[in-house]
Amino acid sequence: MIVARENYRISRRKLLLIMNIGLRYSDGYNMDTMSDNTSHNILSQVNGSSQIVITDSKVQKLGSSANYVKYYKGTVKFGKGLRIQTKASVLAFTSCDGEAADALYVRLVAVNSPFTVKPLSYGRGIRRYREYTFLAVPPPSCLLSNYTDGFNDKTVSMKRFTEEFIKITGDIVRAIITLHCQGYWCSGLKGKHICIYKMEKCTDAKIWSFCFAGGNEAKKSEDWVDLGKLLELAAKRNDSYTAEIEDLCKKLKNKTLRGMKVLKHSALLNVREKFENIIALNLFILVHVKSQPQVPSGDPEKDKIISELVKFMNASLQWAKAMPHWITQSSNYQAPTTETGLSFIDGLRDLFEHENEYIPEKGLMQKKCPSKGIMIVAFIES
Repeated sequence: MIVARENYRISRRKLLLIMNIGLRYSDGYNMDTMSDNTSHNILSQVNGSSQIVITDSKVQKLGSSANYVKYYKGTVKFGKGLRIQTKASVLAFTSCDGEAADALYVRLVAVNSPFTVKPLSYGRGIRRYREYTFLAVPPPSCLLSNYTDGFNDKTVSMKRFTEEFIKITGDIVRAIITLHCQGYWCSGLKGKHICIYKMEKCTDAKIWSFCFAGGNEAKKSEDWVDLGKLLELAAKRNDSYTAEIEDLCKKLKNKTLRGMKVLKHSALLNVREKFENIIALNLFILVHVKSQPQVPSGDPEKDKIISELVKFMNASLQWAKAMPHWITQSSNYQAPTTETGLSFIDGLRDLFEHENEYIPEKGLMQKKCPSKGIMIVAFIES
């Protein structure tokens, strides 16, 4: 059997070999209409060698209360004599949905990216369910909407995005880039369009809803706008829409920030990465600004960066009074003679390089470690 969709042709053998994760739900279809508590064994032949079995016909929901997908619990049987089986979430489609499971399967397989979901199996219903097509996938842990649509301590901590949420955002950015490179776009990206998979300490985000865009760059650019809206929603619902996060979201929605540059924005850096950037900036100033006269280098972009940096260094900034008291009370702290951008950078660099000398003993939580004596596990600002 040959399956074709959007100029992709995939042989039956290849379809049978590609078996992993996938998910899809059509907004226009009310899956509740298929509920039937007496029907626990809906079978669908998949390329003649697999079966999708709905083991519980009660409709399940995944995601936030207002942004979710519906599915059925089931299993997929495959292999010689259908002796191998695995748990699955099963999505059902009809002709009214404008989508069929086999076409979706082919599209997901064609992209074949670690940042998009990979379908497990598909098939057509039998007997009274022959009007349906089914897509079976391993059950995801949750959806992005669980992170963005309400308070979640895994989204924001101390008014900053958590490392887990930053990792998820990074996966989404890479997924969007991958889709664009292959001629697709997300077409109204929402939290329910992104599955979250957790295994031990690893959290992965995978996009499952996307459409063919071809070379339409205007459509593709809207994906960055939608990402900005999702990040804005996540911050506001967690009461953490700071100036830093606002800057990130505005640049995404204004289409001035896209691609891998998104992940370099300070709102998507962890604390240690921000520290390292300050050290790198201090070194850049030392090498390119302080140690040599300001003459054109012949590189317009570099000259522009240095010019803007010099302006910031000489600008008057009232920053000393905003320093936490545990820093200013440290014996290592030296009050600035002038409050400028340069003195601010110098102060941060000194703090980051000598952080152990600034942290007061009463602010430390200590835990005994048999092999290493005392280990600092956290700092609490009083």
